Amino acid sequence: MNDGIRARIIMLRVLALSLLVTLGARLWVLQILDNDRYRRVAETNRVREVVTSSPRGMILDDQGEALVRNRSSLVISVNRSTTDRQADRGRAAFAQLSSVIGMPVDEIEKKIRFCSATVAQPCWNGSPYQPVPVAQDVAPAQALAIIEHPERFPGITADLQAVREYPFGSLAAHELGYLAPVSQEELDRQAAARKDGESGPDKFHLNSLVGVAGLESVYDEQLRGVDGVEGLEVDRFGRVSGTASDTPPVPGNHLVLHLDRGVQAAAEQALQGVLDKLPGGPHARTASAVVLDAKNGGVIALASLPSYDPSVFTGGISQEDYKALSDPANGIPLLSRAYQGTGAAASTFKVVSTAVAMTWLGAKPKQNFDCAPTLQIGGQTFHNFDGSSAGPITLHQALVISCDVIFDKFAYDEWLRDGGLRNGRGPYAEPAEHFVKMAEAMGFGSRTGIDLPGEAPGAVVGREKARAIWEELKESYCRRAANGYPEEKDPVKAKRYQQYASEACVDGYLYNAGAAAQFSIGQGQYLSVSPLQLAVAYASIANGGTVLQPQLAKAVVAPDGTVVKRFEPVVKGKLPVPGDVLGYIREALHGVTSEPGGTASGVFADWPKDIIPIAGKTGTAEVEGREDTSWFASFGPVSDPRYVVVVTIPDSGTGATYAAPAAKQIYQAIFGVGRPAEMPGGLPPGDLPQVGSDGQIDVLPSAALGPAAVGPAQSAPTSPDAAGAAPPDGRLARPAVLTARPGVPAGGASAAGTLSGGPAAPPAGLAG
Repeated sequence: MNDGIRARIIMLRVLALSLLVTLGARLWVLQILDNDRYRRVAETNRVREVVTSSPRGMILDDQGEALVRNRSSLVISVNRSTTDRQADRGRAAFAQLSSVIGMPVDEIEKKIRFCSATVAQPCWNGSPYQPVPVAQDVAPAQALAIIEHPERFPGITADLQAVREYPFGSLAAHELGYLAPVSQEELDRQAAARKDGESGPDKFHLNSLVGVAGLESVYDEQLRGVDGVEGLEVDRFGRVSGTASDTPPVPGNHLVLHLDRGVQAAAEQALQGVLDKLPGGPHARTASAVVLDAKNGGVIALASLPSYDPSVFTGGISQEDYKALSDPANGIPLLSRAYQGTGAAASTFKVVSTAVAMTWLGAKPKQNFDCAPTLQIGGQTFHNFDGSSAGPITLHQALVISCDVIFDKFAYDEWLRDGGLRNGRGPYAEPAEHFVKMAEAMGFGSRTGIDLPGEAPGAVVGREKARAIWEELKESYCRRAANGYPEEKDPVKAKRYQQYASEACVDGYLYNAGAAAQFSIGQGQYLSVSPLQLAVAYASIANGGTVLQPQLAKAVVAPDGTVVKRFEPVVKGKLPVPGDVLGYIREALHGVTSEPGGTASGVFADWPKDIIPIAGKTGTAEVEGREDTSWFASFGPVSDPRYVVVVTIPDSGTGATYAAPAAKQIYQAIFGVGRPAEMPGGLPPGDLPQVGSDGQIDVLPSAALGPAAVGPAQSAPTSPDAAGAAPPDGRLARPAVLTARPGVPAGGASAAGTLSGGPAAPPAGLAG
């Protein structure tokens, strides 16, 4: 054997040995290292999962009433693993089913076909071994026809299933939300997490329903529970041969809210009553209201009209229905204007300007300021409402009668101190921007953090932000300046808009004096607030300076009654305002409803001021091309503020005429003035509703003592109408119900804003 042959033999031996080693290593990996993985894959190949949805937890109001619950529905389903093995693939059974439920065979077959990229609804997105529901809420006689004659309906069953129910219809729909099938994106994320080694039961399955709006979305994980999974053994033909495993479903937890069904209903009814009185117009009528607990930030009511019935989403919503709920011509019923809509706050914002004047600009409690009919700023003339004049008055009186010019002057002087237009040669000192900073401290310009999705942040624009916005929009301004607004049918408006664009193109970055003055009275391009933000700001004034995060959720409770979690008050900040200044503002706001000339004194003329003094501020926001927006922001009782009520009604009129009477009706419901009280004793429940081990809810019969205040205690105002000083524990004794009596009628407000049966309203204030 020569050397060449010997070398070849050695190479063949090495190659053969390498192949044997490689094969052995691969077998070791497959049989030893990856044994568990491939065992699971093999099991999956012969086991098919059938999912039983877990009962979803209820959503309860503060007294234990179920706002969202589950009801039993008679459901007829088709099991394709049975019908597909029949000679005619189930068509004879479907024909029998069609004669019972009145559904065409073609429609039944569409409902049980599998969804895919080319197969749209109606179709089935679940497991092929899962019975496919084809008819819900069938009559008992229809279900019995199937149950009593199984030989006529092979593969077809009738049984009870849980369906989400909203017993109060559209009540609090924006807050409660609704369910929809789980998205493919969510299923893909779950699959990716499984590949990364995440353990535990799957959160979602192909036919899972998940919360996609409101509280159903935010607290989906707590409400959903864990689905039950039955593992069915199948042969190579897909026939079921046995059960490999069976994990029962775990019910979801219940969610208890601060929201009170009675107060929520009263708020929605008050808003609807106002809208019903408004004349028809080119725009859909809308309105919103917020009721907060000033001591802990609990959301007691959050109303927005128009609303919708969440049950329209049960079982799937049609494209036509969804389009109607999203249509601006209908007022976009899916949008909650209470926390997703923003606009000018008008004179309700003057509490911010008063705090600035007294905290940082040296204004004194008894100092007089000129409430002249007009104020000239450059080429602009600023007017009081209807050009009224009150002469020299204090800031207390300025809030009571709602004088604009005094606050315009404060803002203009501050603008000058900050360098005016700051358009000449610098350098300039850092602008103080007191009005902007106080607004931000009270929570404007940022989300409140409420436990609902899609909250609008609003806008508070200072000098730096104004320049940033201009840099972003400059190109658009200049293009409009050149091309105009051809889509605007009104030539006068089109010309005015083009003029605005021309000015903005050249010097839109300048923070002008007129806009700064408008900011101080809640108007103009630099400010936009939501009703919820305004309520949070008034709550901070009412409770002594603590800015609280509004919360709907109060607690999570297990099905057996165990308290899983309590949601404690969340403090977001403290107002940079001395306590005596806040007390001064509270007294002035009390004067709005109780003193002669107060812009809301006519509305509250027959209110029991000696028992439940209310503080408030009217506002009338001017909106180009529409009627004014009516605002009323308030809290009460003044001596120990507990409730904050904010109402806004766009396209209506003055705050005293529309929003204030609606707010009054909400207070009547809370305290029981001329009607049964929704909050007996004037306090929200301090205890959670009791959930028994059998799942039954014990609705609280009356409101217990509420939670303690967050932040320092506050002293009672010195107003003679106050109900008396608070006792050492900081709480006032109040009657449970104020029944109808002379001077406290149960009726509502007239169109003019005065209460039926009460005296005529005093002369109108200087601004809405």
